[in-house]
Amino acid sequence: MYKLSNLASKSLIEDFTGSKLRYPKLYRPRRKIDGLKEQNINILLMETPLEISFGIWGALPQMYEESWRKFQRLKSTLYVRANEIDNSVLYRDALLKRRCLVVVTGFYTYELRSNTVEKYLVEKPDRKPFYLAGVYNYTRDGFYTCSIISVNPSEQLNSINNLHETMPLQIPDVFKRIWLNTESTKEEIDYLISKPYETKFDIQKIAS
Repeated sequence: MYKLSNLASKSLIEDFTGSKLRYPKLYRPRRKIDGLKEQNINILLMETPLEISFGIWGALPQMYEESWRKFQRLKSTLYVRANEIDNSVLYRDALLKRRCLVVVTGFYTYELRSNTVEKYLVEKPDRKPFYLAGVYNYTRDGFYTCSIISVNPSEQLNSINNLHETMPLQIPDVFKRIWLNTESTKEEIDYLISKPYETKFDIQKIAS
């Protein structure tokens, strides 16, 4: 699950989030966002929820000074399993103080079948954006880096997702304020993580 998709236009992403793009001239819809290549993704931060910011996918330690690629060789941080956050020096403080929502229109997943790997694009039936739960840190030179929280796959995805046995945690719009609110309690956040929102996805097999 190292690829995401965001095909939303500028107007659609701003209408959906109710926020403005921080750098509208730099925004581009992308069918494939490859997390192995130090890619920027669109995020809403706790500190600036009315602004759509760029964040580098793959969290670095808070106030980190060295390169993204160097750290990713030591530890891949595109995703973090929900049950690992509280015991992680990288994420524990971020969950309390630096939560974010990643705006996407889809994500990719994979199935091993008959000695070949099948690739699928997972989207909403209406192809509209949705939020994935994330946490972020910032580097000493001011860049945001983030990881997406993953949970056990839903029954729908479990039927094909046999390589990763996980899926990104979706945060529905109704819980957006709780996730980004600086006053939300640890108990409220833990509840959203432990009770993943289930929705019907459109799962399409793709050739490449």
